[in-house]
Amino acid sequence: MTAILLAARFLLELALLTGLAIGGWALPEDEWAKVLFAVAFPVAAGVVWGLLVAPKATFATPLPLRLTIEVLLFGSTSLVLWLAGLTAFAVVLLVLEAVVLLSLTATGHPPGPASPTTDPVPHERN
Repeated sequence: MTAILLAARFLLELALLTGLAIGGWALPEDEWAKVLFAVAFPVAAGVVWGLLVAPKATFATPLPLRLTIEVLLFGSTSLVLWLAGLTAFAVVLLVLEAVVLLSLTATGHPPGPASPTTDPVPHERN
């Protein structure tokens, strides 16, 4: 069951980046702004995810902060999708994220590093 939830979580992360790119393209009317937003939104989210949320994140963040950041990223993506007129995509993304996040937490596998610490010092890389 955990493997299925982790696979779903990974697919949701890809959907988050895809949603930001689609929303970034759909929101502005200017072609240059479309390209800029479609690239900048997912890159910014990917950087935040990689630094603070990912299993091998650069910085170890406490679970409450990690969950808050994750909820903010998915909420922002859903907002962008909703503003772009993609309401169904926005709602499905939020609902699936909530189900997977709550299921992982309930089964004792919250998102983030296997051994979280509250020390904001970067991890040593092997």
